[in-house]
Amino acid sequence: MKYPLHVIVRKKLSSLINGVLSFFTRKSAHQKYIDVNEIKNILIIRPNYRIGNLIFLTPLINELQKNIPNAKIDIIVGMKLAGKILEPMPNVDKVIDIPRKLLLHPLEMFAYIHKTRAKKYDVALNISGGSTSAQIVTALVKAKYKASFSSDKLWADFTHIQERGRPTHIHMGLEPLEFLRFFNIEVPQQKPNLDIKLTQDEINEAKNDLQTLLHVNNISADKKVIAIFRNARFDKKISDVWWSQWIDELLKINPNTIIVDILSPDIPQKLNEKVLEYSNKNLRVLGAFFKTCDLYVSADTGPMHLAAASGAKVLALFNKTNMEVYGALGEQNKTVDMETLLPQDVAKITINCITSQS
Repeated sequence: MKYPLHVIVRKKLSSLINGVLSFFTRKSAHQKYIDVNEIKNILIIRPNYRIGNLIFLTPLINELQKNIPNAKIDIIVGMKLAGKILEPMPNVDKVIDIPRKLLLHPLEMFAYIHKTRAKKYDVALNISGGSTSAQIVTALVKAKYKASFSSDKLWADFTHIQERGRPTHIHMGLEPLEFLRFFNIEVPQQKPNLDIKLTQDEINEAKNDLQTLLHVNNISADKKVIAIFRNARFDKKISDVWWSQWIDELLKINPNTIIVDILSPDIPQKLNEKVLEYSNKNLRVLGAFFKTCDLYVSADTGPMHLAAASGAKVLALFNKTNMEVYGALGEQNKTVDMETLLPQDVAKITINCITSQS
């Protein structure tokens, strides 16, 4: 995937800063396991602004609930909306977001520092390794133990550092599970799914939204419904021309298929008159809406992982990124490389996904 110049510059500058700081830092962390009986509260540090990367925390959050059921989890993230997604999970207490461009707003910065230091944790898990922002947060927070996997860019004062072993799973959504090793907890051999633990109320609200949408458009409830999301970052985005051709081919195969175009601030208008439209600022209800539909289709993007984490049936269309690392998790989901496929090829795959019972 090609990144814009400003992203490349930021990444290189961050790497340079971390390299300099780590060179002058004495590393004294040890590797013994953290006793789970000591742990009553956990801080997960993942100051990232992408929905997908934050949803990738859910397998770890859910495994911690299974293995340390009495521990409450706080999460420091970079995306404000993440709190709306993760905070309702059963073992999550609070999600704290880092304001963008924090250094340009001193009052917000000091308020954030105060907030992060107001509570002492039993353990802080630095998910982001050598990330500059993650290590600044790690240095600021109060925690008895601070854990990270080894990196030549580490400089924060960690009590526990381990070398990365051979990951049990390749997918980025399962990589955080390796942090279970710090507690001497075995990483699951069977792939867990992403799971934001939707409530029945959220599912019922989404079902009502879909029923209302079909009713006002005089469409019977027995139709197959596909939700699509057309946006994606950088060159992962699929053109509207392609989407239009795919829809035309899909309707040729099955004219009764209903397509719902998911709108967002970046996609304020529906594609054309052949589709319905839906939007919801509550991302958990939006995920439940994906689950309520018969299929969700999009490129590699955050809402795709939200759909998978909501239990929706997903068809993920990849053109640039690694399918094994970022594909749609879950046995019922399908990820395809669309670079050599025509819209009619993908339309046939889509119909197969709808009709299959998996």
